Amino acid sequence: MAKLSQNDLNIIAEHPLDTSLDQVREPLRKIEQSYKPGSLSFNGVADGPDLGHQEAISKFLLALMGHKVALDLRSKIGNNDVANELSKIFGLVRSGRYNYEHYRALSRLVVKKASDVDIWNAVFDLITTVFRTTPPTSIPPSFDGTPVTISSSSFQGSEQTRQIIESAMFYKVKRCTYRNVDGFFEKYFEGRRWSCKSKEIYNAVKKEQYRDERWTDFPDPPDGDAVWKWLCRFQDNHLSDSPGVFYTTASTSDLTGAEARRQLDVFTKRRGIENTEKHNWKDVRIIGELKQSKWELKKILLQLARYMRDAFTAQPTRRFIHGFFLHNTTMELWVFDRSGPYSSGEFSIHEEPEKFIQAITGYALMDDEELGLDTFTEMHNEGRFITISTDATGKGKRMQLDEAPFVKQRAVVCRGTTCFRSIDQSGVVKFSWTSDKRPPEADHLRLAQEKGVEGIAKLTGYQRITSISELRSGLTFPSPHQFRSGTASASNSFSQTQQSQSSGPIQNLSISRTSSKRKRPGDEQGSQKKSRSNSQKSKISQQFEATQQSGEPAVSLFEPDDGNYSNRILGCLAIAPAGKALSEFAQIPDPEKSVASAIKELLIALRDAINAHRSLYLKGNILHRDISENNIIITGTEKKDGNVAGMLIDLDLAKVAGSGRSGARNQTGTMEFMAIEVLQGIDHTYRHDLESFFYVLIWLCARRGWDLCKNPNGRPEESRLGMWYTGSFKNIADAKRGYMHVDGFEDILMEFPSDFNCVKPLCRRIRGILFFLLEDGKLFKGTPPGPPEKLYDPIIEAFDSAIADNFPR
Repeated sequence: MAKLSQNDLNIIAEHPLDTSLDQVREPLRKIEQSYKPGSLSFNGVADGPDLGHQEAISKFLLALMGHKVALDLRSKIGNNDVANELSKIFGLVRSGRYNYEHYRALSRLVVKKASDVDIWNAVFDLITTVFRTTPPTSIPPSFDGTPVTISSSSFQGSEQTRQIIESAMFYKVKRCTYRNVDGFFEKYFEGRRWSCKSKEIYNAVKKEQYRDERWTDFPDPPDGDAVWKWLCRFQDNHLSDSPGVFYTTASTSDLTGAEARRQLDVFTKRRGIENTEKHNWKDVRIIGELKQSKWELKKILLQLARYMRDAFTAQPTRRFIHGFFLHNTTMELWVFDRSGPYSSGEFSIHEEPEKFIQAITGYALMDDEELGLDTFTEMHNEGRFITISTDATGKGKRMQLDEAPFVKQRAVVCRGTTCFRSIDQSGVVKFSWTSDKRPPEADHLRLAQEKGVEGIAKLTGYQRITSISELRSGLTFPSPHQFRSGTASASNSFSQTQQSQSSGPIQNLSISRTSSKRKRPGDEQGSQKKSRSNSQKSKISQQFEATQQSGEPAVSLFEPDDGNYSNRILGCLAIAPAGKALSEFAQIPDPEKSVASAIKELLIALRDAINAHRSLYLKGNILHRDISENNIIITGTEKKDGNVAGMLIDLDLAKVAGSGRSGARNQTGTMEFMAIEVLQGIDHTYRHDLESFFYVLIWLCARRGWDLCKNPNGRPEESRLGMWYTGSFKNIADAKRGYMHVDGFEDILMEFPSDFNCVKPLCRRIRGILFFLLEDGKLFKGTPPGPPEKLYDPIIEAFDSAIADNFPR
């Protein structure tokens, strides 16, 4: 029953109902006498509309609507008065959309001549019940939003298998891969300060080794071991003082700095880096793949893309990365940036000998800018620094940053969002590549500050650095490479010209550029490892493969490609205050900090972030649209001096409500936090962001919460939440919808560590606010009509109650 305030009771006492309901009491009594459970249902009656019943309920509502109390009382689910809410219910009844069960309690009170307080209490209950069980009619689904595309950044740890990552990346790059880009060689390998040296090396090598239009010293057959030895000799003879040095790896343990273990055929590092026996992804400059036998372009491109993903993860502020294939005597040069991969096209090292030598020497001679390294950040012995504009005049502020970012994306084609804390803890510095079709995040932050939005990070500086179009200047792009239909089978080649089978990557190359001892792909150890890998394939991997074999595209919401690449703007944003990512609540550097205090920190920060979202939407008229665990920061554990413990960051995908599409090609969401209707292509509303907040809460309890527990017993080997970011958008939406039903939801709660049992009632309560069954048995998952407060208020109140009940002061 609704809780009446003292003010409500005063209004009711001042304006008694008296005889105002006498004229409807008899018709209501007749309905009650003739009522049979189940005879009156949603959208009318089982035996056809009973106009007498409909008329009686309509007159009853009119009598209540016209009373002074209804005009003065405020609704419990929004800012409207009770009369306004009753008028909406009246419209539903007149259209036949009613269930007498919802009206029966109130009707019986009127028939029995109950007290005014009981009757108005029942009116409040009726309003809440009707708007919780009636499908929205005033907010129809809109499909005018920016199409959503998948990212490989959700996959982490042991989930980063070759099958899963390559499947996700394939659907990411399939419409943004370009081959035979005109001007590629001229841009990257000609007219450089080292071009004369490259020419000298070419002339010297050609004189010694090129006869009858062939490189006489190049291995024949060109197996990986022999090609590596040739490259080592070439490097020793001609590139002994080059800035870059070629290396290879002998085992997956020789290359660190990534969650997944990899081997590289060829890569370069800066000369002078110590320890040539062990390598780190943060030092990798270019990446090459060596192949001998026939191969499939799609497979080798995706293999190279996996390596690029690891390199971008270790070097998140890098602008682009060079790579190449050398298969047999055919070479193809590639560049990967945040808008996708593009290449020079294939060429024969024998038929175009100068290109071959220019490429090899160029990769060793390029400077930091030519290699795509971050030249905006200044690296010194004392640390990492940036200088950022703090006002319209361009006045700069110098800031020192932490060595490692606390937010980064594990993907190539994405915004590359990367956040560092300032060393003095005064704020956060964020790098990201955003679509040029969207306004800069700085504009949204300025607008929010002007409108008095609370709980949003404050802008202290912004610097535009570069753009994809600037990085790609001088290049002429053809149409995107056309993918053959189907999946990853051998007959479905990524290339229009290559249809042969892949030989697979060269395995176990030597770690030292001067060593010649190699393990062969067919050795006993390698065969056993491969067998174990296949036998231990996860259910997630099997599901992803099943999705691919079904022929259903994993990205079902991609709009038709217009042939132009997506231009992104790289910007650096400074915001305050400082904080840590919400997911870091599970990290306890202080041994005195308890699990309970960590859970309290999580709930308070998440509640404050929802309050911030409310302020951003209602005061600023700005919709965030990208709620995830990385876009909320913890700034403290309690409110102090008006500050909040949790704040929203990352407004890259935000938009002014009602402003329509931005024109961006797509937006990359985080699958596990994306609302069901957004996955179905319906345009974003505030309610979808609230659903994302709910998924963040579940995710942090069921996945991150285990990091807090000293006893890992009970941790599921394969979480049901893996289905929230694996497979097609349809599969993900179906999985989430299934788990939001009561029985499925209890299965999700079973994955919580026992320490998080105190959070389960909160989760159940929020699920009941956002999702509930309609009369036809369908799950309501849309945006209800009326003021947004009808969802914000009960959700925030649920957090307040959970915090007060479980963590009393």
